[in-house]
Order: sequence, then structure tokens, then C-alpha cells
Amino acid sequence: MAFRDLTKYALLINIFVSLGSITYGYFSSIIATTLGQPGFYSFMNLAPDATSPGYNHTTHVIATVNGLYSAGGAVGCLLFMWLAEQFGRLRTIQLGALIAILGGALQGGAANIDMFYAGRFIAGMAIGMLVSCTPLYMSELSAPSSRGRQVGVHAIFLVLGYFMASWVGYGCYFATPVNLSFAWRFPLCLQVLPPLLLLIGSPWVPESVRWLLKHDRAEEAWTTLQRIHAHSIFAKEEFHQISQQIKLEEERTKELGTTVLKSVFTKASYRKRMIVGFLIQFGQEMGGILVINNYAVLLYQGLGQTGSIPLLLSAVWITTAALIYNPLGAWLHDKVNSRRGMYLTGNCGQVITLSILTALTAQYAGTENKVGNGFAVLMIFLYLAFQGTFCDTTMYLYVSEIFPYEMRTIGIGFSLFGQFAGTLIVVQSAPIAFAAVEWKFYLLFILWLVVYSPFIYWYMPETARFTLEEIGEKFGDEVAVRITDAAGANEESRKELYEKLEHHEALKRGDKGTAVS
Repeated sequence: MAFRDLTKYALLINIFVSLGSITYGYFSSIIATTLGQPGFYSFMNLAPDATSPGYNHTTHVIATVNGLYSAGGAVGCLLFMWLAEQFGRLRTIQLGALIAILGGALQGGAANIDMFYAGRFIAGMAIGMLVSCTPLYMSELSAPSSRGRQVGVHAIFLVLGYFMASWVGYGCYFATPVNLSFAWRFPLCLQVLPPLLLLIGSPWVPESVRWLLKHDRAEEAWTTLQRIHAHSIFAKEEFHQISQQIKLEEERTKELGTTVLKSVFTKASYRKRMIVGFLIQFGQEMGGILVINNYAVLLYQGLGQTGSIPLLLSAVWITTAALIYNPLGAWLHDKVNSRRGMYLTGNCGQVITLSILTALTAQYAGTENKVGNGFAVLMIFLYLAFQGTFCDTTMYLYVSEIFPYEMRTIGIGFSLFGQFAGTLIVVQSAPIAFAAVEWKFYLLFILWLVVYSPFIYWYMPETARFTLEEIGEKFGDEVAVRITDAAGANEESRKELYEKLEHHEALKRGDKGTAVS
């Protein structure tokens, strides 16, 4: 995977910031293995399975544990809207990492279920901030030709966090006969490691160029652009484009006599972005991915798997995404150059695999038919192949691209709020729904994806190959400067722009001795 338009420095920064993505993946997935640890049920005085007295209470506790995490995530997204613009992308990532450490520590050291609840909510709040800010930061650091792969790194490392949680949980299961407490507490305590490393290394991470320019810190912005772009000509062009676009957006808002927040509701192009961004994130969660991830162990047990096998299958399942599907999806984005095509392909694949899974589960779950149950397990794996390759990488990439600077944090925060809202609905209801209607709960996901896909086809504009500033034209907004072929720039227009920038730079050197303004 080559990123020829970016320097090694930019790639290293991108990979380091991905610790925020790992944090999200590990925190979100660790509950799946926790629910497979006998020690957790024993310590919290919960019935371990449906045949035990009091299991109805257990299902409500599990629902609350997952619901509080999602609710915290929604709150974190709302906080991000203000924090990331007021204090910067970097400070928001640092605060998210700090809160994540607190949430992880509370879960790992929980003395009772109420303390565990508190840890889940606080952790969710941190994750809401990190999952919003990390892809935003990556997107603002990217070159248009490699943005699909660079922001796709978020989805790769996100699943790497899932991968780590699954295998750590599986390994610790075998400590159960020796130390019941260690088996479930250690994986939870390990949550604090990625955000701790992120917090320690963050002082060496640069602030977003676009945030710096917006806040009149042009020299810092130019220094960072020079360090991240391999070609000085493109760095100059992008510096000019970002500056002019921010200026244009400010003038446009002033002319309308309104505020950015009001524009979100009154301006058609902004409203469309908010609706599309929200539904991209909300829609994918309503397709059931986190239900399958969070309750994987319980689902495999329902398909006849026993002992450590459900934990092993859960770990192998997410490993396929970490090593194959998500890296493949990130690579495909800048080859296929169609966000909409990728997303639609993933949705169709999910409908097919979920439909077959539903039929097999209805027929064979709870029976001794190993072949039927085995094929149902296979469908869970194939479902992830479509979701991970085509949808997981696209959803974060797309919402990090479509919003103009002045409303970017509001738009991304609201979009990711949609993700946690969808998660809260399906994840909280899942244990109760599976107990009540069993396989019929899958029909909700299938029906949603069938209804949702036409929306993607008609209302999701293509954004591949444009700079962040040029994407506005796809939603009907004015673009100040075009510098890519996709936006209609050609050699002649780029040459004119370069000559203009060179002339302007020469004048500045003569007047003030500065490089770029």
C-alpha cells in the first residue's frame, strides 16, 4: 500500500493516532468475551444460562451494560461537537484518551455491578469522543488521492482492537480453573493500555492544519503541511485552497446573517449532509453488526457450540476482519473510487447472508444437527466479509469527508451520535428480544437493510478523488478553488494557480521575509 503523496512523517502520525481506533475497538468488543467468562457471572451473582433460575435478571443486566456504553457514546459525540472546534482535534483526542483510562479502570476494578455500570458509561463517553475525532483528524491530514486508504486505517485498527479483545478474552478463559477473578478482570484492565500510550505520545502529534488556519495560526499550519505532503507544489495549492474556502464559508455565513448552528437547519445543502451522515452511521448499526459482535458467544452457544469453542469462534471471526476484510476495504477505496458502490455492495451482501442465517437458525438452532448449525456459523462469517470489506471502512471515511469546515465537528458528531443511537436500540433490546422471539429478531435487520439501500443509491453523492474543500460542490455549495482533476482542474488552470502563488510568495518575501501567507 503506497501513499506516494504523503511523507513518512504523515504516515507515522496516522498510524500513531490509530491508537484511538484500537481503543474504540477494544472497549467495544471486550464485553463480548466478558459475557463468556464464568467468573463474571459468579462475582456479579448472575445466572449463567437460560436454564438457571433468575436468568431473566441476567438478560436485563446484560442489556443495561451494553445500553449504558452506547448512551455514554452518544453523550461523547455531542461533547465532541463543541470540544473539537473550541480546543482543537488534538486536545479532544487527549481528553478522550484520559477519560477512557478512567472508564477502563472502573470496569477492571469493579467491586459491584453499579461500579461496572459507571465504568461502562464513562468508557462509552470517551469512545464517543475518540471515534468521532480520530477519523476526522485522519481525513484532515490526508491527500485526496489516498484518503480512502488513510482514513481506512481507522477501520483497520478499530478491528485490530476487536481482534485483541477477542484473543485476550479467549486466552484468559483458560485461567478460570486457577483464578476466576483474573479471567474476567485482566482483559478489562488491559483496556487502559492503548489510550495510555496515545496520551503519552500525543504531545508529539501536530494539530490539524484546517483547525490551525481557522484559528489564525497560519505559520504552524504551513509548517505542518510541508511536513506531511511529499510535493511542495501540492502543499502550496492545498494551503491556498483551505484558506480561501474557510474565508468563503465565513463570508457566506455573514452574508446570510446567521450562525453555523442555525445554518445546519436552514440551509438545504447542510441539512442534506446532516441527514445523510446520520443515516450512514445509524443505518449500518441497525443492520446488526454490533449485536452479532457483542453477543457472539451467546449466538454460537445457541448454535450448539460449547465450552471454549464460542470464545474461539468469536476470536477467529474478528481476526478475519482484522487481517483480511478491513485492510482489503481500505485498499479498494482508492482503486474502485466509489464510496457509494462499496456501501451498496456491502448492504446487498449483508441482506443475503442474514437471510440464509435466519433460515438456518430457525431450522436448526437448539437441535443436534451439526451440519445445519455449522452452515449457520459460516453465514455469520460471510456476513462479516461483506460488512467489513465494503461498509465498515466506508461509513467512517464518508462522514469524515462530506462536511464543510465550519460545520465539520457538528456534522461528524451528529453522524456518530446516530451510530450510538442505533447501537443503543438494537444492542440493549437484543438479549431480551432473542429470549422472547429468538431467530425472528434477525428479520428486523434484514427488513431495515432492504428499506435502507435505496436511500444510499439515491441520496449518497460520490466523494472519491476530491479534496475535502471540493466535495461541497457535490451538495450544491460553491467551491473557492479547484486543484484536482475530479473537480475539473486541468494543467492550464493549475499552472495559473501555481504562478499566482509563486508571485504572491515572492511579494511576501520582499515585504516580510515569510514563506507563505
